[in-house]
Amino acid sequence: MKKKRWLWMALAAVLAAGTVMPVYADDDDEEDPEPVGEIVLHFSSDIEAGDGGGDVDVTLESGNCSIDEVEITNDKGWWSGGDEPKVKVTLNADDGYYFDKGGKSAFSLSGDEVKYKSSSRKEDKEIMILTVTLGELEEGDLGIGSMDWNEEYGIAHWEENDQAADYRVRLYRGDTPVGSVQTTDQTSWDFSDKIDRPGSYSFRVRAFDRGDNAGDWEESSEMDVTEEDLIRFVGSWRQDTVGWWFENPDGSYPANAWKEVRGKWYFFGADGYMRTGWIDWNGKQYFCDPSGAMLENTVTPDGFQVGADGARIG
Repeated sequence: MKKKRWLWMALAAVLAAGTVMPVYADDDDEEDPEPVGEIVLHFSSDIEAGDGGGDVDVTLESGNCSIDEVEITNDKGWWSGGDEPKVKVTLNADDGYYFDKGGKSAFSLSGDEVKYKSSSRKEDKEIMILTVTLGELEEGDLGIGSMDWNEEYGIAHWEENDQAADYRVRLYRGDTPVGSVQTTDQTSWDFSDKIDRPGSYSFRVRAFDRGDNAGDWEESSEMDVTEEDLIRFVGSWRQDTVGWWFENPDGSYPANAWKEVRGKWYFFGADGYMRTGWIDWNGKQYFCDPSGAMLENTVTPDGFQVGADGARIG
């Protein structure tokens, strides 16, 4: 009898415990995320050739998501004509939504000329990264403004162009070029040492941007140069009982050096006096005739050939 009574009490305990059952959530009660739908974006850019920066505004016009970041790629650090700026847009899906598809068909792009390049989904399709390129930038205005001479010193000046990285400048006597094309990032050039004879001189300038796009050559007004002007620009020959030397406009004189005077090269010794005959210079030999002018591309009086640079051949 005792055994049966124990079994009855155990069964009663089990039944009592069974009256309280745990409640579990039904998986079917959770809502599945929904697609964000078509993503409509509008692009507006103020990037211009010649600038080092610029902004791109991207507006979300449709789609259950938000714009997290807009990143512009400019590897060169500046923009030039013909560039197609690359823009990366990072989008975040709204709560309860996901990016159900990628590729070009997921987007509708409007505004400034814009081309789809690529897209990728990350973080369980909650993040979308879109890459596009904008239309080619037009070349900037590389024109030169006012141009004038400093007639006192033979220095050319021109107006700065904000889009120019540098300029090419060349001197002309009438329609004849004088010397070679020079490159500078300044807005002036001293031509006094190239103005070697009386005449009417002008200069031409051409602007280049950082992408090496070029503006047109533009020409200055003419400056009339007299013999007196030449002395002021270049200097003049001087002579005493020892010989000839050349006095620069500032009163100095070349010494142990070559100097070009009116298109011809002369050598001056350590004492500043002009030399004639054979000149040893930097391992080469040059010949200066009795006037002091270096011979070029000819035969010297003692029968040796000299090249176009004046150096002895053989």
